[in-house]
Amino acid sequence: MNSSFSFERLYLHLYESTLPKPFRISCGTITKKCGIIFEVRSDGLTGWGEAAVNEVPFYAHETVGSVLDVTREALFPLLKGRVFHHPDEVADLLKHSFRGALFAKAALDAAAWDLYGQQMKQPVWRLLGGKKQTVETGRTVSICDTAEKTYEEVEKALEFGKEVRLKMKIGPGHDIAHVRLIRERFPDLRLMVDANSAYRFEDAAHLAELDPFHLLMMEQPLEEEDIYFHSLLRKKIRTPVCLDESIHTLHDAEVCAFLHAADIINIKVCRVGGLTHARRIHDLCMRHGIGNWIGSRPDSGIANMPRLSAAALPNCIYPTDAKPQGSGGLQLNETPPRQNGYQVILPDEPGFGFQINREKLHDVTTAMIVLK
Repeated sequence: MNSSFSFERLYLHLYESTLPKPFRISCGTITKKCGIIFEVRSDGLTGWGEAAVNEVPFYAHETVGSVLDVTREALFPLLKGRVFHHPDEVADLLKHSFRGALFAKAALDAAAWDLYGQQMKQPVWRLLGGKKQTVETGRTVSICDTAEKTYEEVEKALEFGKEVRLKMKIGPGHDIAHVRLIRERFPDLRLMVDANSAYRFEDAAHLAELDPFHLLMMEQPLEEEDIYFHSLLRKKIRTPVCLDESIHTLHDAEVCAFLHAADIINIKVCRVGGLTHARRIHDLCMRHGIGNWIGSRPDSGIANMPRLSAAALPNCIYPTDAKPQGSGGLQLNETPPRQNGYQVILPDEPGFGFQINREKLHDVTTAMIVLK
């Protein structure tokens, strides 16, 4: 089946919503979620994407303001008027024309995959190369002031059962004692920790104190820009090392593989510029024996359909933390995938299968900009 699509008109929905509860990681705490929903019109079809950023550079380097500017001034003018036959063409054009802006590019990439899936009458996860229609999702607990408070939050996170893969956020002063208590009370829990770059290589002996707790992995312990020192740290601890913030591009993943810097790479679809680049990083990791899982971040839920689609890829052997309803408490998709406990059944509908609740979208929209 032949397909062709174009970016005829782009609606940018700037939104803001309050998180169900504060989200705290080693670099700070947020209480509200801001972002931009991308709505692309093409020949009677609508493709959706989301720039899962914040008002300020909290986790991502990009912000709502920077995404808006680069999309309006550079990315959309580049795409408008061109005919594309596959989403890879969109990803390659964006990559080779302008540097950076990966969160903005990921939103356009998602809309392209959504349009392509609708034209091909196939779900995106299958067109991407996914091999499993059911993917497992896990839970995340943010940093708490005390180990006992962490325990209370973990108990809440286990509401569907203790077979879940649970991720604990950690940082200096909120690590060994917290993990020890959870491991004592839940000895069989599939447990991992995420430091969000909170430590330095000089902390290797301290991080090695986590080894006896039989963690699934330690995610991003060192600096975001660092790959080399992760390769050295990996020789000093037994806990498997997972890189997250360090991997922005295929080149980063190649360097990681060459230096043997990680056992696992968390592919964040929004951070690597979209599904096309996520698939390429996945394929490289599979060739080098590096495991994958698909991470998420607070959003409206629209950004989670690309993530869940990527989680169907064969080398994604660890549970994702993407949820059908999103992790920001704002559900705009009226037809999210079915979920049975921690198992998510991906849809058979074409594209991402979005049915957007426009009334809810309107309620949280702070501004709407049309590019044509």
